[in-house]
Amino acid sequence: MKGRKTRTRRQTGQSLTAAGKIHPEKWNISPQEAAFALKALGIPVKEVRKVRCLPHQVCVSYWNEQDKACSSFFSYRAFPTWQQAVEQLIATTQTIPQFEYLTQIVEYDLVQFPYPVEMADAIWDALKNRQSQLLAAKRLAEIEQSLAAKPALSLASSR
Repeated sequence: MKGRKTRTRRQTGQSLTAAGKIHPEKWNISPQEAAFALKALGIPVKEVRKVRCLPHQVCVSYWNEQDKACSSFFSYRAFPTWQQAVEQLIATTQTIPQFEYLTQIVEYDLVQFPYPVEMADAIWDALKNRQSQLLAAKRLAEIEQSLAAKPALSLASSR
């Protein structure tokens, strides 16, 4: 008897773009930034001719070191602008519930998509730093609230 075919479960979650947190298609990536990112990926680039930002990827036309015209699609995650946008998003999160939701999305993104190691580490560090800041602010607010709730001690009552 042949076993029943089952579908493998896909991890649920959303990327930063699918969740509407980052809109890279509106960016204006310079040829210099594109050349930097491509060289970091190990692609020999002599000159970048054109950069087009599409909804989910960047199309880069360039001359390689053999003076041949090349064109290819690249993930936004290879560009420094992506890292800056994610770090800015993390830094502007104001509440712990917002931060927890964003953390789920960022963790999903880091697992599902290839990131340069240095970029992934920097984003992870930004998450941990922001978590520390938000938790410290929460503890401070709780302390201030508990102090405000206690009756003020007067010197006359202590004698």
